[in-house]
Amino acid sequence: MQSKTKEVAVISTKARIAVRLLIGFFMISVPVAAHAEVRALLVGVSQFSSPVISDLEGPANDLSSMEDLARKEGASDVTVLRDGNVTRTTVETALHALGLRSRPGDWILFYYSGHGAQAEAKVKGTRDGDFDQFLPLAGFDPENQDPERFIVDKDIYGWLSRYVLPDVQILMIADTCHSGTLHRSVDTRSYRFTPRLALRAVSSQLQLVSRPGPKFPAVLNYQDRNTLPGDAAEREDLSNLIYIAASQDEELAQEMPMPTEEGPSRGLLTYAFEQGLTERGADGKTLLADLDADGSVSAAEISIYVDGQVRTLTGQRQRPKTSYVNGKEVTRLFASSNVQATRPVSTPLPGIFAQDRRATAMLSSPAATWKVMDSAQDADFVWDYAAGALIRRSGDVVASQVNSTAKLIGVFDKWSALENLRPMINEARAQLAISPLRDGARYVAGTSVKIRLRSSATLKQGAYATVFNVASDGTVQRIFPVDEADGKGQLQSDGVLLLIEAQVVEPFGVDHVVAVVSEAEQTEFRLFLQTLEGQRSFGKVVEPIKRILAAAPGRSSVSIAEIYTGDRP
Repeated sequence: MQSKTKEVAVISTKARIAVRLLIGFFMISVPVAAHAEVRALLVGVSQFSSPVISDLEGPANDLSSMEDLARKEGASDVTVLRDGNVTRTTVETALHALGLRSRPGDWILFYYSGHGAQAEAKVKGTRDGDFDQFLPLAGFDPENQDPERFIVDKDIYGWLSRYVLPDVQILMIADTCHSGTLHRSVDTRSYRFTPRLALRAVSSQLQLVSRPGPKFPAVLNYQDRNTLPGDAAEREDLSNLIYIAASQDEELAQEMPMPTEEGPSRGLLTYAFEQGLTERGADGKTLLADLDADGSVSAAEISIYVDGQVRTLTGQRQRPKTSYVNGKEVTRLFASSNVQATRPVSTPLPGIFAQDRRATAMLSSPAATWKVMDSAQDADFVWDYAAGALIRRSGDVVASQVNSTAKLIGVFDKWSALENLRPMINEARAQLAISPLRDGARYVAGTSVKIRLRSSATLKQGAYATVFNVASDGTVQRIFPVDEADGKGQLQSDGVLLLIEAQVVEPFGVDHVVAVVSEAEQTEFRLFLQTLEGQRSFGKVVEPIKRILAAAPGRSSVSIAEIYTGDRP
């Protein structure tokens, strides 16, 4: 019987956290080796030695972090391939060897960090589509192609199906992209994202030369089949594969310095994945990606977690995509117990650069929560005092009419509070949605914006929600519940609640809508929030939210949505 593959974009509530009974049944029903192991093949290319492909800074840092994570997860069998050592032959050989060493119940972590690219398929109209998605490796030359210097994604799926036993679990992470574009204009005064896209077929008219077939025999005897596995394998052919891609097909995968502009450059999918599996939540015990606080991280949970993190880190410009066959969402990642969580390291002060001498003098306030930088290139925020605009390194004017130190402090208080809460976003049971435009689109003056709160079937009937807006200048504005019609602010399980519909007016920037959901009433929190109404005081709300999350891990959550406004899309 053919398996059906689930594509998880985590916009809806399709990827749901299964109850512990179901997890227990799944783990009993799948044969697992007595001493299952985690094995890893980690591949990254930063230096491309190519006149047409730019080098990247992030993959080298990503590889180091992923190797550390793999070993913390219990992996002793770890192969790392970097830059010039990455070829078609070395990757295929390493996968084949890894497959030979693996036993039923083992996990294989196959990870790639670097550029992706797209070429026109020689044969169009097949189930593969009209394009070949491929990884250009160091030394790839589109005018003088060497098959050793590129790998098509179908090659990888073929190798996995041919060289890895079906009862060996595979987690494949690709922090790269093959196509896509920005769907919101950027302000070049401050834009620090680097796309991991080398070549796009529509612009290059590139076709790939023929490449060799598999080098090694299959691990199983397939004499009874008409074709060997791997001859034309796709993701949906691999029932043992959990695949996490950095972005949707129409989007760009990005890298940037993290957590601030002074940090090392990182692929944002990798950064979020590592954070979810190594850092603690508000209770100081539970892994951030353990959304139901049951002591393990499932395929569905890591999918939901990295989706929320990457969307927030990129200003909704990038959404990861997870694929697995139906039923695999309850699979617990890795054979061993998850790593011992560590407390998050405090985020350094964000850097700011002022384009005007008058503004530079204003930055020396004793109440400053920023570090003054000498150039826009090194700053997390650029202040254009003459225009009254504060531009974030995402390329967005996040606040306008910022013409005083007091207003600047309010905006920075907001963004510091957001960074404090961001790692704890949990949208497994309730998620805010902004419409009618797509996520991250910019709304212009006069257009209508609707804010909804979607609840999943796993949310307890009658759970309580408190929703408020944080305006671009940091002003707190309550949304729900605010009047008698809202009652106690309770939610229906598996439903959609329209919270508000409003028109966009100046000042422009980025508003953040925050929803706090819990099974217990939030009377004290709501009274406190009411005292902050109309004040630039979002920073004061963070600790009360953390207390709600810490009091009931897995049964309370926070969702944050962004509304971008401006005078042009």
